[in-house]
Amino acid sequence: MTKVPASRSGPLFHSENSEMVGYHPVKRMLDILVALIALVVLSPLIVVIGVLVLLFLGSPVFFTQKRVTKDERVFRLWKFRSMRNAAPERGLVSDSQRMTRFGRLLRSSSLDELPSLWNILLGDMSLIGPRPLPIRYLPHYSDEQRRRHQVRGGLSGLAQVSGRNRVCWDDRFDLDVEYVNTVSLWLDLRILIRTVAIVFRADGISQDGEVTADNFGGTLKSDLLVFDQLTRTESVRTWAVSSTAREELGCGEISAMNEDAVLIRFDAASEAAGNIDIRREVVRLLTNRARATEAVFAVWVLPSGSEDRAILAEAGFRELSGPDEPLRFGHNPSTDTALTVCRLWPEAGLGTDTARNSIPSDCRQTDIHHGLGTETRLPTAEAGRWQAPGMTETGR
Repeated sequence: MTKVPASRSGPLFHSENSEMVGYHPVKRMLDILVALIALVVLSPLIVVIGVLVLLFLGSPVFFTQKRVTKDERVFRLWKFRSMRNAAPERGLVSDSQRMTRFGRLLRSSSLDELPSLWNILLGDMSLIGPRPLPIRYLPHYSDEQRRRHQVRGGLSGLAQVSGRNRVCWDDRFDLDVEYVNTVSLWLDLRILIRTVAIVFRADGISQDGEVTADNFGGTLKSDLLVFDQLTRTESVRTWAVSSTAREELGCGEISAMNEDAVLIRFDAASEAAGNIDIRREVVRLLTNRARATEAVFAVWVLPSGSEDRAILAEAGFRELSGPDEPLRFGHNPSTDTALTVCRLWPEAGLGTDTARNSIPSDCRQTDIHHGLGTETRLPTAEAGRWQAPGMTETGR
């Protein structure tokens, strides 16, 4: 078990109310008792599922990933694997290509979660609590969202019984914080009962039209802008962008360039879109949406004389120079446009492409909409693609 650096675990994690502190020992005892009984009673089923995973999906049987729990302590989560291994030569790249009927059955029944009972027994998790999420999300939480780590991560939680993966990330984190503020035995019992009902209905396993949920790329809350989705395909997503007063500002687009890069465009539709705060907010929100696709790089295309170059530089983008660099990202150079690039996941494995590895790992996120003006370095992640192949169990 490891903890994040001390700078990430300050007084924020020591503001529990007395009722919550008093309930914790009881909650932990119940977790141990229920997990121990469940592991013993369900051990034959666990063995059978393990054998079936081996037969239908091959080795390894288990999916493991480092996740974050109480006080931002890092642990290794255990689940049954529900997707085939990524194999580009066989056309197994995206989540939809790697998912099988057997994997869907495991997920819809939540049987893939059974090995996590071991995490509960060890004290990494609780039966009920905010869902533990990957380490790479840590730098993108607001201080309020980080309060979800005041309690142990749970097998199920208030967000999971309120729509699961159909609930957007910001609303999910609001529900997690609500749970932290109101945790009690009766609340846990109500969530447990609702969890059983949801599992039988197989409700909210993934987002509508998707095999899994989008990843968390940073908060999409804004005091300035509203994004209304216009189109969503496997390779292109577009949004109508307007002010909170519903004044039309323009259209944003994110499209897949290749296996590890996305292209971002914003076409302004009014003079109001030229406001510097609005332009900065557009950059933040579109970059966060690009990060949610699990692309390693974001390439922003803009008119060669655009004033947005300075804004993008503030956000950690740098301009591609020379005729060869744009080609490396699958884009033909043009005198009418300028291309800037940032590495969304700074330490992602990029093979032997030294030119791409030379791109600075400094893409930053500024909390402009809260007026905080804080910059945060991005976390480590494995190489990703448009639909996050290899980053299995997204959001679960």
